[in-house]
Amino acid sequence: MKQEPLLSAFTRLRDSLLSMSRRILQDEDDATDAIQEAFCRLWPLRGKIRDEQEASALTVTTTRNLCIDRVRQKSRFTEYDPECFDTKDNEANDSGNEMAERFQTVKRLIDSKLTVGQRTILELRDLRGYEIDEIASLLDMQPTAVRMNLSRARKTIREQYKKLNAHDR
Repeated sequence: MKQEPLLSAFTRLRDSLLSMSRRILQDEDDATDAIQEAFCRLWPLRGKIRDEQEASALTVTTTRNLCIDRVRQKSRFTEYDPECFDTKDNEANDSGNEMAERFQTVKRLIDSKLTVGQRTILELRDLRGYEIDEIASLLDMQPTAVRMNLSRARKTIREQYKKLNAHDR
């Protein structure tokens, strides 16, 4: 049976995988989910895995990479909260107001200068952390079209923002 090395590796390594995942993700539920997702990703490959040593290596690497991806997705973009700045402190208030203004400017540019498709792709990628292939699947597009639209959207926002800042000086 070809599936035995994978099952055996997961069973044997479950505690150490959970420990590693907990350490990376800092959350018990996320750690358990990452291990389960790793198993689900490797299951279709079970017939190609030759022995338990290979299964162990794949299991550890896949779980670790999934955990790192989850951390990156969480930290990729946190939505701006203008109330996070202390309004009593003038220095913090000045930098907070400046950041709030920048955020609002970029938000207005996104709403006014991008097509609906570009806004959707930008939101899915940069705000929600979806991968290009996931976005392509959701929107029934080719991954290259998603990349192109994302690139054009970012370029448009960058150029429009520079134009606005050039006029303010």
